[in-house]
Amino acid sequence: MPDELERPLSELHTGELVQATITSHQPWGFIATINGYEPVGASLDVIRRGREPGVRELAHSLPAVGTTIELVVGEVRRWAHAPWIWVDLTSN
Repeated sequence: MPDELERPLSELHTGELVQATITSHQPWGFIATINGYEPVGASLDVIRRGREPGVRELAHSLPAVGTTIELVVGEVRRWAHAPWIWVDLTSN
C-alpha cells in the first residue's frame, strides 16, 4: 500500500499551516521542503519577515537541517524558471 499521496500545489493557500523540513541554511534564513505536497521551492526569509513575532523567535535559533516544523504559507508565487512555483513561508 503506497504512503500518503502528495497533494497538488493548487491546494496550497496563503495562511495554511504546513509541515516543512529544513533542507539548508542561508545567510537570510532557510530553504525547506513542504511535506505532503508535490515538489516545490520553499523558504523563510528571516531578514524580510523578521518583524513578525513567530519569525523573530525562529531567527534567534534556526532549526537544524533535517528538522520538521510547522510553518504558515505566506505567499505562493509563480517563477519564470524551475521549480516554477515558490512558497514564501512564515511562522505564527
